[in-house]
Amino acid sequence: MPRATWSGMISFGLVNIPVKLYTAAKSQDISFHQLHKEDSGRVKYEKVCKVCGSELTQDDIIKGYEYKKNQYVTLTDEELDKINLPTAKTITITNFVDAGQIDPIDFEKAYYIAPDENGDRAYVLLREALKKTNKVGIGKVALRNREDLVAVRLSDSALVLETMHYANELAQPDQLGLPAADAEVPANELELAEVLINHMASDFDLSAYQDDYEEALKDLINKKIEGQEVTAPPEPQPTNVIDIMAALKASLEEAEKEPVPIKKSA
Repeated sequence: MPRATWSGMISFGLVNIPVKLYTAAKSQDISFHQLHKEDSGRVKYEKVCKVCGSELTQDDIIKGYEYKKNQYVTLTDEELDKINLPTAKTITITNFVDAGQIDPIDFEKAYYIAPDENGDRAYVLLREALKKTNKVGIGKVALRNREDLVAVRLSDSALVLETMHYANELAQPDQLGLPAADAEVPANELELAEVLINHMASDFDLSAYQDDYEEALKDLINKKIEGQEVTAPPEPQPTNVIDIMAALKASLEEAEKEPVPIKKSA
């Protein structure tokens, strides 16, 4: 049984549901240690007090807010738990929106929501209501020392909480020098691109994808262990404007050699 990262309530209207949050995904990245270049010794990071020079353990350290130059007010974890904020212990849903109105770029991190003790019946109620209405609950909850904007949505038989970026945290596309929204492309190129896309179309199956970088990294590490030479792959080159049509035709020819993806019936 995984360990819950948070417990509290989901509230909508006057309905309160006791729930727990579980991290929906975990990193499988290969980790590296930092070593001294000269002798491969492990690098140690010490926490040292700038006033007395003492090396500190985690038990010696407290949180402090600098309200004036070199003037701090200290806060304990117990005091932070007493923050007078309704969302400190409650995922407060304030409204419901159509699922299609949310851009995936708005999402940050996902958690599975599971019912806590005596929460099953109300959990199923919210889950089935979201399924029937195709809505997503929007609200707030205080996680990780900040108040997050969140979406509560359905994923198969589970409720999922997605933390979201606030509007002022997102880059604005109009500042990125993008081509104009009404920019035109030659009709024959567009038609061929549509044919290629439709030929490559299939149902999404998450299990069909894997992290090829991780496998390539393992291969590189093994080559280093065995003393083999490591060479860099060739740099990809952008398609020349003149060659776009030829590239589309060649891509379609290659795609037609592959088995057509089987589309699942609705």
